[in-house]
Amino acid sequence: MPTRWQFALGAAVLAVVVAAPLVYSAHQNTVMRNFRVVEDGVLYRSGQLTPAGLERVLHDYRIKTVVTLRTSRTAAAPPDTWEEGICAAKGLNHVRIVPRVWGADEKGEIPAEQAVRTFLSVMENKQNQPVLVHCFAGIHRTGTMCAIFRMEYHGWTPERAMAEMQHCGFAPEDMHEHIAVYLREYKPHRKPRAR
Repeated sequence: MPTRWQFALGAAVLAVVVAAPLVYSAHQNTVMRNFRVVEDGVLYRSGQLTPAGLERVLHDYRIKTVVTLRTSRTAAAPPDTWEEGICAAKGLNHVRIVPRVWGADEKGEIPAEQAVRTFLSVMENKQNQPVLVHCFAGIHRTGTMCAIFRMEYHGWTPERAMAEMQHCGFAPEDMHEHIAVYLREYKPHRKPRAR
């Protein structure tokens, strides 16, 4: 029959075995927030990384360009301006693409189209690669741009690109009607490259 000491030791070991992965996962999600490889050596995605997480990703993946899809909702400076300083100190490109509405305006134009063109112009220039693209959570704005990248460069269908968005956390109920329509009607401008 086990003694109290053996029971306590067993409970402590069990607690460490169960808690360690949970603590590690929470730490990784905080520091490496939703970091994923889209195409190795070309495009990576994440949420807003901590300064330590950003430094790690810049180093480990040899990132040359950081594209942020974040902006301020007020006249104040965007919440990630510190990131520009890190990129400047390392001689890296930092591109801010202001999020726009995906639905047509009163003129029938889609304001987000300019953001898409800017993102694709960054991706077209191989001197910019590897690129890290992020928004706050790395799910919605980032997921939409990565879906467009997949359709442009990998020849994915809109359905496949949207399925990847969901796999990366974009809940079906979050799929704003305008985003779904935009992606379903999107016509790639480039011939998919061989992988």
